[in-house]
Amino acid sequence: MDLRDVIGQRRLLARLGERAVRGDVAHGYELSGPRSIGKHTLALRLAQTLNCATEPVVPGGCGVCIACRKIERGLHPDVREITRLVDQAKRDDRKNITIEQIREMQQDLALRPLEGRRRVVIIDDAADLSEHAEVALLKTLEEPPPHAVLLLITPTPSRLLETIRSRLQPLPFRSVARLEIERALVARFGQGASRFAAPAERFAWAAALADERDSQKRSELIETRLVNWSELVRDAAVAGTGVVDRAMRPDRTEESRRLAAKVTTRDLVELAQRMERWRRDVVETTVSARMLLELFVLKLPYDETFAEAA
Repeated sequence: MDLRDVIGQRRLLARLGERAVRGDVAHGYELSGPRSIGKHTLALRLAQTLNCATEPVVPGGCGVCIACRKIERGLHPDVREITRLVDQAKRDDRKNITIEQIREMQQDLALRPLEGRRRVVIIDDAADLSEHAEVALLKTLEEPPPHAVLLLITPTPSRLLETIRSRLQPLPFRSVARLEIERALVARFGQGASRFAAPAERFAWAAALADERDSQKRSELIETRLVNWSELVRDAAVAGTGVVDRAMRPDRTEESRRLAAKVTTRDLVELAQRMERWRRDVVETTVSARMLLELFVLKLPYDETFAEAA
């Protein structure tokens, strides 16, 4: 286990690896970039590097010592993860990181590490800090304990207070090309693993969409995507019968034909029916939107057309 668990981000990892091994790290970092791109994984690897019990320490930690295993499982007393809470009083399922959570963090940071060398706090998503929580966090960043490292994860850094951002070292994550994802999967798991690159991209899209706070905007985005997919499936089913002049999306005739060559007409018709049910369930549901999105992403046929669409 090492920092190469994070696919891509070579320049960023090169900057961090050896410095983390030496313990030469800042008190606060801003890990920004698209969702599901490896920010949380990198945060865990940094926490493991800073607290690994194996000598000599390697970038990312050894992954097998008791300290690394505890961090991976969320059981290490010196590593705290702070995530947003569901506000049960609001019907729009709004979530926040509260000032109480930050105060508990501050109490922990006031103490020396119990088992490791550093106390590490991972805040995900930092943009969901409440106004009072931001003010409390700022005080910690202004006068950080010498043994503390704070890792703020967010896909939308512009939502953070500028006074907070100015006290963090930026670690911007770039989008990763699908070919790079495929190569990394093949290197790690063998040739057959490359077929999971497209589903992985779909899951990242589904997770980001399900986390959209504005329920109306989320419904509109899902509706648009499902309409596009439904039209593609419908045109593929028609193309499978040999009819070429009844396409709903003439601009995607080639994609429809490719899909028709890989999926039977019967399966395409069934998929179109499923999509209508998914559209209705996802658009009308707020509690399990993420689960439903991931379900239909998983059920889509493996095909380049759908990979590009999500």
